[in-house]
Amino acid sequence: MDRNEKKILASASIYHASNDASVVTLPAVFPVLYTQGVLIRRYSDIGTILLTGLVVAVIAQFIIGHSIKAKHYRCCLALSALVLGVFLILMASSKSFLTLLVFFIGVRIGSSVYHPVGISWISKVFKGKKLDRAMGIQSAFGDIGVLSAFVATGYLTDRFGWKVPLLLWGSVNLTALWVGLLVSRGTEFGTREETEQRSVSWLETFSDLKPFIPPLMLGGVAWGITLGYAPSLLNHKLHLSMSETGVILGSWMAMGTLASLFYGKIAERLERSKIIIIAYSLIALATVAIGISTRTHFTIIAFLIYGIALFTTFPALLSFVGSTTRAHNRTATFSTVSNIQILGNSIFSYISGFLSDAYGINIPFIVLGLTSALVVIYIAAMMKKSRLWQGEAPEFMRGGDIESI
Repeated sequence: MDRNEKKILASASIYHASNDASVVTLPAVFPVLYTQGVLIRRYSDIGTILLTGLVVAVIAQFIIGHSIKAKHYRCCLALSALVLGVFLILMASSKSFLTLLVFFIGVRIGSSVYHPVGISWISKVFKGKKLDRAMGIQSAFGDIGVLSAFVATGYLTDRFGWKVPLLLWGSVNLTALWVGLLVSRGTEFGTREETEQRSVSWLETFSDLKPFIPPLMLGGVAWGITLGYAPSLLNHKLHLSMSETGVILGSWMAMGTLASLFYGKIAERLERSKIIIIAYSLIALATVAIGISTRTHFTIIAFLIYGIALFTTFPALLSFVGSTTRAHNRTATFSTVSNIQILGNSIFSYISGFLSDAYGINIPFIVLGLTSALVVIYIAAMMKKSRLWQGEAPEFMRGGDIESI
């Protein structure tokens, strides 16, 4: 990587870490709010918060995907950190379910910027094998943010109460705002002027993404169910403390971080499609095990396997998408990717609240495992008949600016 590429990757990674930590912080204290019975009284309240925030994120990301150009990336990422910081701090002052929901909407607006903008920035600058490495690194920093949020939030909540983690991560985002701007100072965007002048085509975007929709959606489902219901499963079903819950989920993220960091090396040995099918098979087995387990040690092992598998799929899919879609549609493409994941996330997170009330907090993980098995079957079928899944460049790239996939 040259100096310019390193500065862009470093800046994007910093924003990814603070962004993803912010999204995790409120769900990480859901068990305490539920137990207190003041701000959250039912599991379905959790589903309502998550669904509302995700609907807002879909709208925000659609607007971002349509309007943001590469020349705006640096400032947009800084603005998102500002919005996140302000609303996390405000959230600590919530006195009712309604104010908690309103401030969470602000958090979701702020967090809607990174995935379409930051990942598009990476995919515009890095090509070929460099793209795999860069996607793995920026994904790992997002994982580090989530890991830090889970571990710190559990400890701080036990020690000082649920407001302190929100104030901490709000401050972290305000710090990331300035650090990201300083690190990315003087960067160029690696895009041709004529690319910036072309209009976004949503028809092309959906056409290019169509083969990847089921696994992309499942990634959102897995993230949403784990984020929204794993803390309650560990705390309420296995009777673990908030600190212990934070350590287990932090370990889940630690395995995911390592998987992301080493993804580039893995991709040098295995094809992306094979990595994805192996990973989703492990997700299916691990999440069913989490759902049926009544033993803490067995559950921890399943979470570790689940973390490795899930966070391998994210850079693999993003590299696939980034290298097989049209350059002028990249921001719209990653906005759509995020919205596809949000769609799966919101539907299953909302339904999971009612399923948990009716049948138990373990049911969402069993549903996730069975859904993962169906996606494995889909990917296996696509690998046999789709040239794209076999690693061949799409038709519009042949004879032109072909990126290695």
